[in-house]
Amino acid sequence: MRRVAIAGVGITPRNRTYLSQADRKSWKEYVADAAYDAIADVKKGLPPKDIQYVVVNYHGEASVEAGGIGPVISDTLGLHPVGVTQLCANCTGAGVGAHEAYGLVASGLYDRVLVIGFDKRWDLLNFADKRAMGGDSDYDFAFGFDHMQLQTLLQAMAYKKYGIRTVLEALVTYRMQMYWYANRNPNAALYGVPCPVKTKEELMNIWEEEPGSSKISPEFWKKLPVNNPVEGASAFVVVPAEEAKSYTDKPIYIDGIAYKCNNHLLSSQMYYPVPALVKYDAADFAAPHLAVEEAYRMAKVKADAIDFAELFESHITSIIPTLQATQVPPEGKAIYFVIEGQTAIDGRLPMGTDGGRGGFGMTSGSNESDAIYEAVVQMREEAGERQVEKADVSVVVGMQGEMASSAALVLRRE
Repeated sequence: MRRVAIAGVGITPRNRTYLSQADRKSWKEYVADAAYDAIADVKKGLPPKDIQYVVVNYHGEASVEAGGIGPVISDTLGLHPVGVTQLCANCTGAGVGAHEAYGLVASGLYDRVLVIGFDKRWDLLNFADKRAMGGDSDYDFAFGFDHMQLQTLLQAMAYKKYGIRTVLEALVTYRMQMYWYANRNPNAALYGVPCPVKTKEELMNIWEEEPGSSKISPEFWKKLPVNNPVEGASAFVVVPAEEAKSYTDKPIYIDGIAYKCNNHLLSSQMYYPVPALVKYDAADFAAPHLAVEEAYRMAKVKADAIDFAELFESHITSIIPTLQATQVPPEGKAIYFVIEGQTAIDGRLPMGTDGGRGGFGMTSGSNESDAIYEAVVQMREEAGERQVEKADVSVVVGMQGEMASSAALVLRRE
């Protein structure tokens, strides 16, 4: 097996100026913009005709309503007769795309593979279709249980495990941090948008309807800094490590990669786990723990070597399990790690440094390729005001649907 590197990365901005054109852009434009941005980012040159294979992820056919898109992608990019593998793995899909591309290059089958993730959420004829794609439609959505209700249930589990106030304080801390990073990233959806609160205390002093009631005040939710679901694409070019320096002076190496699945039905995760999942409850979400463990073994690293992380952290019920999976916070302490400021720019494990999936912009099909893009920018020391102090080794962790799967990567600069 050959070592593998990332030679170029590309992205569509998520800022207000770019997204003001969303109604006039097709998903094909997003794909082309990100793909050719990644190709142009190969500093020593990569003619598009030299791309040998493409892996693309999108949220699912219900999200684009375009059917099998492989040949459409090849046509859009002008790359016929290059083959295209299309994936529908929701929010972790671009990480699964990285996993597939890694195998294609490491095996020697191809030398230059382009990976793309994209989301075009506002083209849906029926937005309920997107919620349905989050789970097992036959069992969940058909019986009235959708993605939004899943998050509510998991948040209730977190309340029971950690206490309501603790969960809300972690949520406020992270959302405020998200604004700090996004306001230092000109591509971010929240760039130039001031955080609606100045201090945590503003919200934590009003979180209860009445002191001691443990009932959350409507005013708390009204003032909570928001996430931004948007649309767009990101991409990267994967090459053999021994050739990487012929493409760029700053290759970033994929030294560990893994993809793991657990039950897509929440009830199965809770009541009928297979032996490998038994130690986790549904709120722990087994898949990122198992994927990170395998990626660390492959990269021959331990948690103390990780400098920063780019995770799927769009809501509190994904912040906790993906952060805990990195093994940097002590076992069971991820939520307190956030509250203590350890995920901020000057903390032990800076994360979501582009603004995170909320502040930069949640784009289901490209959430993990967005994270990979940011990790590469940080490791090249090109992040400007949001540059982390040390960026030698990073971990990228995604997760999918009803907490069903996770792709993890360990990236290293030479």
